[in-house]
Amino acid sequence: MKLSRHCCSLFIVSLFIVLITGCARSVTSYVNYGTQMVVEVTLRGTIETTANRYFLVLARTAAYSVPLPLPYNVGQYEMIEPGTAPRSGTWSDYQTNFYCSWEGYCLTEANSHLTVKGPFTYNVTPSREVITSVGERTNKLSYTFSLSKIFGASIPDTIYFDLVTVPWPNADLRLPADHLAITDAYVSKIAGSTRTVPDEENLALDAAVDIKECTVTIQ
Repeated sequence: MKLSRHCCSLFIVSLFIVLITGCARSVTSYVNYGTQMVVEVTLRGTIETTANRYFLVLARTAAYSVPLPLPYNVGQYEMIEPGTAPRSGTWSDYQTNFYCSWEGYCLTEANSHLTVKGPFTYNVTPSREVITSVGERTNKLSYTFSLSKIFGASIPDTIYFDLVTVPWPNADLRLPADHLAITDAYVSKIAGSTRTVPDEENLALDAAVDIKECTVTIQ
């Protein structure tokens, strides 16, 4: 039996649609998640890692907090590491108000950039891990670390962060000088995501603790 030209045309068109539809169902989109965070901090002056400390606090949710600079720091909370005895307040104050909401932090002091992973508990000194040495002193802090060093195997879809600079006197309170005064400092864990958070200059601060901007990039 012979098919008419019209029937043949319909058959060919139908076959073409089936092929296209089948191919469309076979295409799968892949999202590439990053495993590292690249940090670059720009200060108004040259970094001083002996006289000061530089903390990058990391969290899973926006519901976290850090000690704030004056005049907002009503309780005069210090920006110190879990396990360090505070000179103002009690350890439980710090645990309740701050440490329980941190996933971990990066710390720059002396000649090293370090990572410190939570959770943080009373009377337990957390373990530090050196990322790299500080290198040449300029107005920038730059380092890269594996996200698993802070979050373990469960890296959140959105990573929240704050940068805090702290003068470090031998005997006085170690109160924060500056931090990122913005409520949406966060970045996606998708590879290639980047976030630059600017911060207003404060000429009343020492230039070594006055933040101009902080950029984090996921690789």
